[in-house]
Amino acid sequence: MQPTRRKKQLVTKTITVPGNLQRACDEFNEGKFYECHESIEEIWQLESGLVRDFYKGLIQIAAAFVHLSRAKFIGGERLLRTGTAYLAPYRARGAMGFDVAAICNSAERVYSRLIAAGPGNVASLDLAERPRYEFNPSEMSAEARRWKAWGFDEQGNAEPTEITVAE
Repeated sequence: MQPTRRKKQLVTKTITVPGNLQRACDEFNEGKFYECHESIEEIWQLESGLVRDFYKGLIQIAAAFVHLSRAKFIGGERLLRTGTAYLAPYRARGAMGFDVAAICNSAERVYSRLIAAGPGNVASLDLAERPRYEFNPSEMSAEARRWKAWGFDEQGNAEPTEITVAE
């Protein structure tokens, strides 16, 4: 007998870029990689400006760790590689209060260990040795203006936005 699936409900919730980024950092650092991916994706879907690829890079690094936690070599390898490539343009100066160089350096070390381990040994990787997602909220206003980021007014103040999602 197959388990019954709960029907998804449409839920309206209020998001802010700083709130979602803080939640994503907490989730990633706690090993909740899928949830982190979802938290950033909510803002990535609405962003059409210069930081869209930055968010995509963070999403892909988180998704890589979803695959690695399931001992999936191909998905982990590909997403670590493409995630760091999306983050590369932001590496020198950072973005949205994140130290992008530190995230990339750590992700590249994991990538090197993954390649050295090979497809049959993904489960042996120590996933505790991963990037940390952290940002400086005090930089958010200036960064929002610098990048003309979605979710902020012209002064760099976060603007709450209601979205409807299926949960």
